[in-house]
Amino acid sequence: MAPFSFPARSLQEFATVLRNLEDERIRMIENASEVLITPLEKFRKEQIGAAKEAKKKYDKETEKYCGILEKHLNLSSKKKESQLQEADSQVDLVRQHFYEVSLEYVFKVQEVQERKMFEFVEPLLAFLQGLFTFYHHGYELAKDFGDFKTQLTISIQNTRNRFEGTRSEVESLMKKMKENPLEHKTISPYTMEGYLYVQEKRHFGTSWVKHYCTYQRDSKQITMVPFDQKSGGKGGEDESVTLKSCTRRKTDSIEKRFCFDVEAVDRGNLDPEMDIYTRRYHVNTKADVELMHLQAKECQRLAGEHQKLGERHGADSSSQASGGTLDLELLASRPVKQS
Repeated sequence: MAPFSFPARSLQEFATVLRNLEDERIRMIENASEVLITPLEKFRKEQIGAAKEAKKKYDKETEKYCGILEKHLNLSSKKKESQLQEADSQVDLVRQHFYEVSLEYVFKVQEVQERKMFEFVEPLLAFLQGLFTFYHHGYELAKDFGDFKTQLTISIQNTRNRFEGTRSEVESLMKKMKENPLEHKTISPYTMEGYLYVQEKRHFGTSWVKHYCTYQRDSKQITMVPFDQKSGGKGGEDESVTLKSCTRRKTDSIEKRFCFDVEAVDRGNLDPEMDIYTRRYHVNTKADVELMHLQAKECQRLAGEHQKLGERHGADSSSQASGGTLDLELLASRPVKQS
């Protein structure tokens, strides 16, 4: 497994395992309503509820029977025989009804005790079986995940070992690049590349639009892409033109610094403003800033030499006013002198 691919692959495998495990858990919870909750609710209402009603009836008859007994015991012996016989008959009737209610209550309690085995314990057993199925499913997932886990563990250990071995080399290279950035330039297929501000005409004047540009010396091809920093990068389609000439603007001819006019073979003139401090990829070190200052001085020096050369050979006033022509090939190929 490649060092930079196994984190993404690992997250995919982790997500698959957790998703399958969560699906099984949800299925177990959904079945719990049918397997456990509904049967227990039915048992509570039908059986335990009926036993509670039987107990209420038994308690009522017990109170009535005890009251009759106390009343019967308090009868005077002076009562007539017929009254005593009638009281005895009433006690016998209440006693018989009390016995019937008692038997019904005992029968219901016994029935609830027996039903608990298959209407209470059985649903709990079914729920536990579903829970065991969930755990077994997790075991199977862990078993299937074992090979990838072993491979991932080995990759993690190898990465940790390589990290300790290469960290010192990377730090050494970083120090060398900071100390001498000219010897460690970024390899690029382009002669020059970076950011330019291109002057574009609007309805109410002109505006400078930031572009990312590349230049190839052999084909004299310039490619420009609108670049919006706020939106996170590229903001339009690529536009490529073939360079015909590049003329540097004198500082007093325009309010912007480091400007030049570009004339394309298949287009008219382009008026970009080149910010020398953002011309490279990113300015991250002091050496980059110093290098760009040197490039800016070199641009000005080459433009001055070209202007003097034009004055010696009787160049016309219009070319002198523009500050001379600065060839991008010359700027890209000539070394920068450090003064």
